[in-house]
Amino acid sequence: MTRHDDVAGSRHDEFFIGWSGKAGPRLSRFLAVVATLCLAGMGLVGYGLSRHADDPAAGLLRLGERDGTGGPVRPDDWGGEQVLRGHVSRFGSPLLQLPPSVDYPRGRVMLLAGDGKRAPDLPAGTGPMELRGSVLRRGSIEMLVVEGRGQPLDASSGLDPAMHEPLGRWRIAGEICDGKCYAGAMRPGSGLAHKACANLCLIGEIPAVFVTVDPVAGSRFLVLAGPDGRPLPAEIYDWVGIPVELQGEVERIGNVLVLRLEPTRMRRL
Repeated sequence: MTRHDDVAGSRHDEFFIGWSGKAGPRLSRFLAVVATLCLAGMGLVGYGLSRHADDPAAGLLRLGERDGTGGPVRPDDWGGEQVLRGHVSRFGSPLLQLPPSVDYPRGRVMLLAGDGKRAPDLPAGTGPMELRGSVLRRGSIEMLVVEGRGQPLDASSGLDPAMHEPLGRWRIAGEICDGKCYAGAMRPGSGLAHKACANLCLIGEIPAVFVTVDPVAGSRFLVLAGPDGRPLPAEIYDWVGIPVELQGEVERIGNVLVLRLEPTRMRRL
């Protein structure tokens, strides 16, 4: 066999023969390099997209991360069963108002929810109560997911309602969400993709919150109530999960803001 025959034979090995089921050595190496580059490229693209995606919890749901005030998320503030004593009021939805403290000089207010997509099982009326449950937190939103039934306390317990402060009439842009999923029970807890889930929560009397585009009196969310302080009407469901502009009277209760929504003044953005 001559050198010319050897060279010609090696060239024949590079041809792809469909029925052989085996690619040539050079083609195999080429495909391996291309496959490796494609996998690495997809990994880099995925990493880049995830770096620019909106974090539904803003890193606030993991221990060791910062909370809405810039401080550490302490173990007693997240997860686990807690027993809290405060004044339960009903302003659109039930709220637990805890006494003022150094961190919350106006009083600390928690939204209340029950298991699943249901309101908490509370005694009728309002007043001092002891509630047991776990806490969801996202920024300044705090929700107590109540376990069991609340225990009414004696009126002489000194657990009074938090201070109310009217802040006037506002026109605000943002999105209507359910307070439980947005606080971290579901990811994502906002946006059009979450509309149906949010409406199921609101039908189950989970508190509605309004997440604003710009801060309102230092807060990025407001609890929503009807114009008379009662629960929201059913027509609100069509406006959930989309950019909207709302109008109404705003008041501060403890450390949260409440918007008395005027349903006839809603506008889609």
